[in-house]
Amino acid sequence: MGEENRENVKPTDASSDHISPTAVKIWAVVALLLSLPVASIVGHYLDPGRGRAAGVAFGLLLGGGLAFRNLIRHPWFWMSIAALAIIHAVLIIFVPWSNRSLPAPELWPIGIADFAAICGFIKLTEKVMTR
Repeated sequence: MGEENRENVKPTDASSDHISPTAVKIWAVVALLLSLPVASIVGHYLDPGRGRAAGVAFGLLLGGGLAFRNLIRHPWFWMSIAALAIIHAVLIIFVPWSNRSLPAPELWPIGIADFAAICGFIKLTEKVMTR
């Protein structure tokens, strides 16, 4: 896109390659607000540790999906999101999660690794499917 077309592109337009800082902040708040009910429901029915893990995993999965929002028209994108959601659900159910409160600096490495894995999986799927 040329510079003359950048002014006409909305920040949330799926065809744009430019994301405004305001749009990033809005989507971060949306991801947080959508992950809170997931954490509350899973925490209520299972245990607080799994609820926290489910909320963080859902927020990171949502963020990874939004990072590749230009691919939402492809069915393989949604299949890869579904596969990632199933993998996360299995890990949340079968891996023992601590109920103790963890400070944010202890969760950052896990969150960053999970987000990188999500983005890497989507990118790998994109490369395979666009051959």
